[in-house]
Amino acid sequence: MRLWSLIVVVVLVAAMSVSVYAFDGQRKGFILGGGIGFGMTSFTQTVEGYGQSVTSDRENKGAFMTDFKIGWAPTEQIEIYYDSKVSFLGMTNALGSDVTVANGEGGIGMSYSLNMAAPTFFFTGGLGLATWSLPFEDNAPDTWVGFGLYGGVGYEFAKHYSAEFDIVYGNPSDSEFGIDASTSALTLKLTINALAY
Repeated sequence: MRLWSLIVVVVLVAAMSVSVYAFDGQRKGFILGGGIGFGMTSFTQTVEGYGQSVTSDRENKGAFMTDFKIGWAPTEQIEIYYDSKVSFLGMTNALGSDVTVANGEGGIGMSYSLNMAAPTFFFTGGLGLATWSLPFEDNAPDTWVGFGLYGGVGYEFAKHYSAEFDIVYGNPSDSEFGIDASTSALTLKLTINALAY
């Protein structure tokens, strides 16, 4: 995760060094946004080791969603950014405890708006790292990390405000003591977002 922290710092420093076209009401330039919403995460988990492989039944869980992005719009219709999409869901772990899982995707994303100003539809997509972690648990195990990607469509219904529907896929995994564990998760999410530009 240090790589993504470094990327965020570099983007922030670059954005602070540019004084023009920032938060002037034009989409072109520095952008910063976030949103919340709801959705569903569907996942299976696989454990492999010592010549054995076990895959769980598929589980479907309602989830609270967050969305964050920071980056640059080279034109009024194109945005390029670092983004983080996380679904927080409850589940019972292998030890029988109820836990809250943060199933996330963080990486490089891009959006394309059909019009130069609101109201407008837009398409979005990206790829990066998928994570599976227990952020609220004491002595939580290591965060699982793997490949993640997403695609979606949104509608900016008023300047700076939009609704966005995304399909997010992640395949985070971890290995310990010769045992490999992985999660294959598909999330359908709907968020209401605010974007400063």
